[in-house]
Amino acid sequence: MREWDRIFFDNPRNNNYFVILKGYIDESYGPPERPKFFTLACTFSDVNEWPKIESAWKKCLAAKNKELAAQGRQPLSRYHATDCATLNNEFKGWTVEEQIEFTKKLLAIFKRHWVNVIAYTMPMEAFYEEFPECAEDPLPACYSLLKMLMVEVVNQIEQARKKHGRVRHTDIVLFYERGPYGGVMLNSFDQAKNDPTFTGKELFRTIAPVGWEDCTAIQVADLMAYDSFKDAQQGWAGKPHRRTIEFLLNTGTFSGRSRTFRADAYKVLRRAIEEGRKVRVEDGNSRAVKEGH
Repeated sequence: MREWDRIFFDNPRNNNYFVILKGYIDESYGPPERPKFFTLACTFSDVNEWPKIESAWKKCLAAKNKELAAQGRQPLSRYHATDCATLNNEFKGWTVEEQIEFTKKLLAIFKRHWVNVIAYTMPMEAFYEEFPECAEDPLPACYSLLKMLMVEVVNQIEQARKKHGRVRHTDIVLFYERGPYGGVMLNSFDQAKNDPTFTGKELFRTIAPVGWEDCTAIQVADLMAYDSFKDAQQGWAGKPHRRTIEFLLNTGTFSGRSRTFRADAYKVLRRAIEEGRKVRVEDGNSRAVKEGH
């Protein structure tokens, strides 16, 4: 039984009759001037596990900074997935071998500590074609994927309920990195909470902004969002999983669900908007759902 499934199992011999999940949201997209793909991902663990993950992450960064200082090189203020992958900014001057070794050490943390990652990816060219009015600034529409992340985690909890017969009471708190689109995230959360058709919305307590300076967990979310983004691109091209994703899947403590929009999903979405209906996306396929269903 993977840890994600285990935490919901309501074992009468266990005194912990409820679970509090914390989910950290981050995005990855590119190229920045006109994104071809956009991924919004949320990395979940519970309140007992996150401090252990953050502590291990800080120790890994501190060990690397000690090594960099001994070599007279620039230390890292934080982990940033894009910079690490492209060897830019604080990672400038690193070799590819050094970058790979450092990433492996970060990934090894998840051999000991569990996370569950939910990611949605939008291939953007089909989106621009169907929604040309959003082409100049597509990101507000992209961040509205938050509702789908919320629906997915509720669905996973319901699957655990069906499997075990009952689950512990669950509260979910969400966090996102402070930025220019924070208002869109907050509005998406409020709309989901106010949606009378959203079964399970009561599980979500709040959403709040955080900064990487005082929240190490958002750096973890950055890694997971970036690798989900890159893995979705490879899947779109018919290629196998990235090595990082394969590694995580083989840890036994990592779980998740990644979904990618099909090109025809945007046509369904456009029709649904015009007809005043809602859309549910499942397994990369869109289908219109009548209000109240």
